Amino acid sequence: MKPLHGADRVTLSLWEQDPPSVGQEIDKWITVFQKNNPKIRIIRQHYENETLRTKFLRSAATGDGADIVYGPNDVAGVFSRAGVVQPVEAFLGKMKFTETSLRMTAVDGKTWGMPLSEGAHLLLYYRKSQVKKPPQTTKELIELAQAYQDPKARRYGLAFYMTEPFWFIPFMGGFGGWPLVEKKETYEVTINTDATRKGLQYLIDLRDKWKITPSECDFDCAKSLFLSKRALFHISGDWELNNLHDRIGDDLAIAPLPVLSETGQRLTPMMGGRFLYINATAKGPRLEAIRKFMEFLASATIQKRIAQQLASIPATVEARQDPALKTLPLLKQSMEAAHFARPMPPQVEMRAAWDGMRIMIQRALAGTESVDEAAKTGQKAADEALAALRVPSSQAKK
Repeated sequence: MKPLHGADRVTLSLWEQDPPSVGQEIDKWITVFQKNNPKIRIIRQHYENETLRTKFLRSAATGDGADIVYGPNDVAGVFSRAGVVQPVEAFLGKMKFTETSLRMTAVDGKTWGMPLSEGAHLLLYYRKSQVKKPPQTTKELIELAQAYQDPKARRYGLAFYMTEPFWFIPFMGGFGGWPLVEKKETYEVTINTDATRKGLQYLIDLRDKWKITPSECDFDCAKSLFLSKRALFHISGDWELNNLHDRIGDDLAIAPLPVLSETGQRLTPMMGGRFLYINATAKGPRLEAIRKFMEFLASATIQKRIAQQLASIPATVEARQDPALKTLPLLKQSMEAAHFARPMPPQVEMRAAWDGMRIMIQRALAGTESVDEAAKTGQKAADEALAALRVPSSQAKK
């Protein structure tokens, strides 16, 4: 790798998809880095999730995409399959990072993203003043929720984003299912299974049998109900920790998702994090500048800020051992809850699984298809999406 010389001046573009508060924190990192590296300039650009992915896939091929993408682990398969990013092993000090974080962007035997944080897992939110002890099982949760709810007053026991598959995964996992299964050298999308059907019926029962959720509720609706005390419990991601704490204060409490009473298995959320991906065309002084910036973000100072300012689990072993983390009770509890999560598959097949599950859930909850029909429809949609996503190995870019 060519080192930076005195005459070299490099401008790097960084694309991210996170909320404004995260973008503001990234700007602070950039400011400090540029002060210490005056010949390197970094320009941050925000895009929404799908816009970032499609724009990078399209523009990176022509050489004018972002130099660095700050994003989740589940794009690793799509980006690597398209040949728009390069592996990071050549300048990644693997001993710095937890093994879990390194595995989360491992596809086809290579690591495609440098870990910055772990997490993005679902938690059970509640208020200490309303719930003395968090429910350990779904039976306990339902009992507490039913005692609290009053649909006529638009007060519910539980609120979460019911139609989004990321929130369905824990129920699928609680019944022993998972959306991807490894088969020799490939992965199969496994939606039309008994575990999926049971999880889907359970989702419907929360609304129609136990009547503890609103009939319809998206992300903003669920959050609003919880903030206004019209929902006793709220299931959302660790990315909401700081925001909800700012609004609720020390009355806010979190717990792992409970054990599914019907199976004795815990509801199993997925876990991801934030990773840095490098444009496949980066080389020479440009690549050396990227390396410098990545090393800076893996430093103890920035990893500590990721924990303190973003309430995210740092990805380096050194940061995990920092005594300061023990003074952050919500982060400590979030880290404990993360032990019950499973890493989100980075393989390209996961994109097809998301598409299929979204259609399945929407149709089942709307009542336009039975649970059995919806599971079959979801599998068919995923298989069709996968056929469009897969590239024959002989054509894939190295």
